[in-house]
Order: sequence, then structure tokens, then C-alpha cells
Amino acid sequence: MPWRAVGATLLAVALPPVVCGVFFGREAVVALIAAMSAYLASKDVRSGAAGLIVFSTGLAGFVCLGAREMTLLVTPMVALAAATAGHYGYARPVIRGLIFWTIFTSSLLPADRPEALFVVYCLSMIWSLAVTRFAGLSASMPPEEKETTRYAAVFGVVFATGLTAAVYVGQHYFGRHGFWFPLTFVALCLPPHGALFSRTFQRGIGTVAGTLLLFGLGIAVPDPWWTVPIGVLALPIGFRILPMSYTGFITCLTVAVLAFLNMASDIDTLAFERLGTMAAAAAMTVGLAGLGALALYLIEPRALRSLQRG
Repeated sequence: MPWRAVGATLLAVALPPVVCGVFFGREAVVALIAAMSAYLASKDVRSGAAGLIVFSTGLAGFVCLGAREMTLLVTPMVALAAATAGHYGYARPVIRGLIFWTIFTSSLLPADRPEALFVVYCLSMIWSLAVTRFAGLSASMPPEEKETTRYAAVFGVVFATGLTAAVYVGQHYFGRHGFWFPLTFVALCLPPHGALFSRTFQRGIGTVAGTLLLFGLGIAVPDPWWTVPIGVLALPIGFRILPMSYTGFITCLTVAVLAFLNMASDIDTLAFERLGTMAAAAAMTVGLAGLGALALYLIEPRALRSLQRG
């Protein structure tokens, strides 16, 4: 990625949470969610479609804010919507929005101030979309291939089952930061699905490296506000090296996300629960991928052969 694009990315993604953190504190996490989701979605599709996707996934998150019971009802519906979008070539931006939507179900956010969170979310989303568009990065990724009806149906069932299970397990068995489990699962389900196993391996290495790096920095510099500049610096470096090393990109992205979340929670808990949930989510994803492959083999073997070539 050229340095000009890196600068625009930094402006679109990092500025909202930094400004919000200075003035509002923990609401900075919401700014990061909205800005990152909007940036990623707008690189896949035009700004109008990206805004609709990010706003919709954001509303799904707000419905679940502070209500764990609603999460298990909303999750399969949103997952099926993402699979349906894949039939029209829009699965990637929707699933990218869900990567950060899962954070809404955690206890990191002050659920007693939903109106403030909503305003921060909308303003951060609009800012990120505007910067991305004026920088010429909107719809800059190769168009996503449309999925057949049968493939979308199989993926929808597998994705909805896995995401619902991930949310439930994350809430009940992974403590305060159980959002890492569904977050990792969603990230591993990003198209193209033919690269699932290699991407899982690279993401695992990058996650471990980034987590250990920031954990060491957190021990050396206990004040969480000193880790924020490290996260801001890690983002452009990560996007700069993305074409050359996916593992390096994940390492830098992990450092950036943990640095911002460190403002709302201690780095010790974040780091160790991140590693545990990453391993568990990867194992579940691989298992579900096997079931999905079996279903495709039975009903649409041509799609399975296409994935194997990918």
C-alpha cells in the first residue's frame, strides 16, 4: 500500500478513537469499531452501500447492548443476512462489519449511555467513509465473486451455527472478554473461503506475535495511555506491509486493537484471553469448514472443487 493510502487509512481509522478517547474515555472503543468497519467496507463497495452495511450491523449491535439474551436471537439472523449478501457479491463487507460488531456484546462498553455510544458510532462511521472516498480508496478492492444459491445456503447454515455457538461459548466460558471468540471466528470466515486453512495458520502466528509484543510493552509501560501511540503507529505499518506479509499485517493489527482496548481493560486479561479464544475459535472454524465441505460435496461438488483451487 502506498504511503499516501497509508496516511488516509490512518486518518480514517485512528483519528476517531484517539479524539474520542481524549474527550470521552471508554467510548473510544465504539469509535474504533465504527471507523474500522466503515473503512474496510468502503474498500469493498461504494460509500453508500458501505454506510448502509455498517449502520445496519451497528444497529444489530445496539439491540444487543447490555442484553445478553437478545444476542443469541439476533446473531443467527445477522449471520444468515451475511450469507444472503454473498449471493449478490456483498458477503465480504458485511462479514467485516460483524468482526467489530461482536464487541458490542461485551462488558467493555458503558451500556447505561446508549445515546452517547450511538452518536459516537454514527459520527465515526461518517468520518471514515468520507475520508476513504475523498482519498480515492472507495471500492478499490477487486469485486467479490457472487455465490450460487446452494453455496450461499450452505455457508449461511454453517456460519449462523458457528457464530451463535461462538457467542454463547464466549459469553459463558471465556470471562469478561468472551467477545474474542466470535470475533476470531468471524475473521476466519472472511471470503475467499478457499484460503481458510492457510489464513488460519498465518492469523494464528500473527495474533500470538502481536499479543506477546503488546503484553511485553504493557509490562514496561503500565499506563494504558502510553500504549495508544503504539497502536496508532502499528496501523500504518501493518497496512504498508500487507501486500508482502499477511502475518505481519495481523501482528500489527493485533497490536493496534489491543492498544486501544487497553484503555477499557487491563492488558494481562486481554492478552491471555485473546490467545485462548483464538485457538478455540480456530479449532471450531476448521471443524465447521469440514462439515461445510461435506455438504458441498453432496449437493454442489463443483463449488467444492472451485474452493480447493482457490
